[in-house]
Amino acid sequence: MTRPLRTLVVDDESLARQRLKRLLLADTRVQVAGEAADVPTARAAIAALRPTLLFLDVSMPGEDGFSLLTDLPTELRPFVVFVTAHADAAVRAFEARATDFLVKPVRPERLSDAIGRAVDAVAMRAPASLLFDEEIRAELARLVRSAAPHERNSGEALTHLTVTVGRRTRFVPLHTIDWFEADGNYVRLHVVQEQHLVRTTMQRLEQQLDARRFIRIHRSTIVPLDRIRELVMVRPGEYELHLITGAVLEVARTYRDRLPLG
Repeated sequence: MTRPLRTLVVDDESLARQRLKRLLLADTRVQVAGEAADVPTARAAIAALRPTLLFLDVSMPGEDGFSLLTDLPTELRPFVVFVTAHADAAVRAFEARATDFLVKPVRPERLSDAIGRAVDAVAMRAPASLLFDEEIRAELARLVRSAAPHERNSGEALTHLTVTVGRRTRFVPLHTIDWFEADGNYVRLHVVQEQHLVRTTMQRLEQQLDARRFIRIHRSTIVPLDRIRELVMVRPGEYELHLITGAVLEVARTYRDRLPLG
């Protein structure tokens, strides 16, 4: 029997990382040697543990998964299975000569296929992407279609956001959110008297929201149209948006043309 592949799991989302580890622990073809929640920690873990296989999340705060690979010495670079929820990342995974890519939430049967593909790649010492079967090619095609501009802002897929509150994961429906505010590597949700942080970027969030229902008024602010009470000109060329909640938000000059002015 071949030796299990020494494996490192890299994902900034604790729940996703723990779930993937549980699935991997049930497979005798791999041995989970460690985990990391960000690129600097992963870089140190690779140097210390010398994993053969890396399950690598693409979207992480600070440096993303692709940046981890760019400066790794050739002798340290493991075989890579990217874990992603985005079509553009899946395409880049092919370009980065990944052994495979998985779409979140990871399906156990696809994970098993990816492990098998990694085992074959290690046996052949073939760091380039293997020939993907029709199911995987179809999955990539579906992801690319789903990212088409006319579909990306339809908002049909995104109905809620999940936030972590202590040891609980809370589901926050979009229709309850008063406005979104950028906060470093997070987006702050303003929901009545509560605020929650979601690990995402404003650009990514804007792409997921329905452009018919949400409007970006500032580099740091997105507002649901049904929360707007009035637009107030505070001085020539400068505007404020007053929400029905009483909140007053600045409208950046570069985003003013997006407002549905009569």
